[in-house]
Amino acid sequence: ALILRLKILDIISRLKLVIPIVFLLTIFIPLYVGDIILYQFNIGIRITVFKEGFILASLIFFRVFGALFVFMSFFSTLTYSEFIDALTKLRIPSIFVGSLIIMLHYIPILAKSNAKILEAQEMRGKNISTYFQKLKTHAFVMGKSIVTNMERSEKLYESLKMRGFSGKITFTQKKFSLIDIGFFTFFIVLLVFLIFILDLQSIYQGVTTIFLP
Repeated sequence: ALILRLKILDIISRLKLVIPIVFLLTIFIPLYVGDIILYQFNIGIRITVFKEGFILASLIFFRVFGALFVFMSFFSTLTYSEFIDALTKLRIPSIFVGSLIIMLHYIPILAKSNAKILEAQEMRGKNISTYFQKLKTHAFVMGKSIVTNMERSEKLYESLKMRGFSGKITFTQKKFSLIDIGFFTFFIVLLVFLIFILDLQSIYQGVTTIFLP
């Protein structure tokens, strides 16, 4: 099932790298926004935490966290072929999609080729110590690799044409299973329940009164 491919623990482990940045962006909001004083303490300087700013900072934090979670969930379950299929469904011209496929295919090849060339130069005794020498060496290797791979890409294109490649990219369509339909129905029912049946405003006010007297 498509939904069961979601790996919650992996997504949360990746979000651990982003959460400190989001926290840093929102931590100062309660100190400047609002009129009602929530807490006030002195650590050499007087720091005041406002109630409105605390609520706003919490709202921004959880919204950004939710958006990042949805974003990471989407890309963690998206395969290479599904990504290309999505580009074709967005009506992006086939020539750009085909160029992107070849580019993504050759990026690791270029990286390995450059690493081998640099390693061979160091084994032959070439001393690369300063930053300028490293930059010059990388530029030379990249330039030579680009020329070589342009010739290689022309040969690849000719071989694809000889095998009948017309430039049109097609994929087999994936079908939804009963589990996917069940999950989708459950979330729709839950959404309707939260919007039309459950009084979220009273719950929100009750929770805020617990933490914000």
